[in-house]
Amino acid sequence: MNFRERQKIIDYLNVFEAEHPTEDWLFGGIKIWPILKTTLFLRLFWGIKANQKQRTKRFELLNSFNHAVKRINSSLRFKKIKLNSTDYLFFSGVNFREKFNGESFNKFYDPIGDKLDKKSKEFLFLEYGEEILEKTYKSRGENIQLIYRYFESKIKMAEIDYSKMVGLEEFKSFIEKKLSNSNFSFYKETQETLRKILIWEASFDWILEQTKPQKIFLLSYYNIPCFGLLIAARKRGIQCIDIQHGTQGVLHPAYSGFKEDYSILPTLFWLWDQKTEEQLKENLKFSNFQTKVGGNPWHYFLINKTNELNRKKPSILYTLQPLNPLIDDYLVETILKTKEDFAWLIRLHPRIDIKSRNQLIDRFKSLEIFDKVLWDLANKTPLPLLLKEVDLHISKFSGCISEAADLGTFSIILEKNGEITYKHLIEEGIAIGGIELNSENLLDAINSNIGRKKAIDSVDLELVIDQLC
Repeated sequence: MNFRERQKIIDYLNVFEAEHPTEDWLFGGIKIWPILKTTLFLRLFWGIKANQKQRTKRFELLNSFNHAVKRINSSLRFKKIKLNSTDYLFFSGVNFREKFNGESFNKFYDPIGDKLDKKSKEFLFLEYGEEILEKTYKSRGENIQLIYRYFESKIKMAEIDYSKMVGLEEFKSFIEKKLSNSNFSFYKETQETLRKILIWEASFDWILEQTKPQKIFLLSYYNIPCFGLLIAARKRGIQCIDIQHGTQGVLHPAYSGFKEDYSILPTLFWLWDQKTEEQLKENLKFSNFQTKVGGNPWHYFLINKTNELNRKKPSILYTLQPLNPLIDDYLVETILKTKEDFAWLIRLHPRIDIKSRNQLIDRFKSLEIFDKVLWDLANKTPLPLLLKEVDLHISKFSGCISEAADLGTFSIILEKNGEITYKHLIEEGIAIGGIELNSENLLDAINSNIGRKKAIDSVDLELVIDQLC
């Protein structure tokens, strides 16, 4: 999805909400507009994979059988689960973990956990996704996917009454036209999404009854499991805090628009910096939310740690995103021209699959620009250590641009999405955009800005925890 398309969609969503009674779109007492707005935007953003075809009856039967086996197994394991009461609950996907010193580390939660340990506070990390098999930092992290599977068979999906949702047909037509895929059904997508959220809500009703937390911390509040948690927590009057994990800004559907909180959005937003806080206050159209500049916990944790690159020439980190193509021809041309002058570190995004990764490596090898030492350094080193030590960072609109600025490293922004999202960083002189996208102009921008650094003031995480907990 290019910049203009993204901006058109965001503009449409915000205008549509302002002009229609989306606050009256109810299902089972839940105001569903934030769910539809964010999940369907992501469907438009990621699209439907070419190999995602209609399933055969045989496939459906086999799939149903496998689900039944998993539910039986989950039911047996569920009876053995015991969750103790706790002061604070932390919930996220396993994708927020990173290997550090041979252990699986939750880069946003574990630094906070260390501070809570010092305060002798009780806390619990809950996660969804594939179970982590390797050792986790201080043995933290309880996978609750099996709780979801247990409640899967317990939830009966009621019929959705679309007739009272004024404007829904227009919204449906817009989404279907934009997606333009015969395999996609708006009603089926909505039903499957809401059913999953109801299952997660039931799961968290049970979890919250066991744990009775004072506060809940979330990462990426707008995913399906988190929506289930938000609904369950709201019913119990428990404050939910969304911790910034990447790009926000006016072009992010979860952090812009919304004429009210729909009794489902987080009550407090933890932001990395003051500028992002200012943006959020400007972009969200309702007023009854709170903010806290808490910094980036992962950066705080690594502030005194170093990872010497041992390089003999200036280093450039390019952070890839799961886009097509992964890397543009003009950038490959720039690497070819400068491979003797700069150490190029190409960092993969977690969503980039193995096939795409291998294709990129094969392409680099054929051009004789693949350096295994640099590749491993770029993809096995904790990102903040790279961003802190490289001489320059380049990306399109990745959240790494904000992370680089937080660590004092200059970024070249290659797409309009990024220029708008990080306008404040450009104004602060820690990033540039607006360059013509060809090898010659990129090289000029590199030579003009490589080595530029900015002194930074780190947020005191301990003080933030004292204020929130």
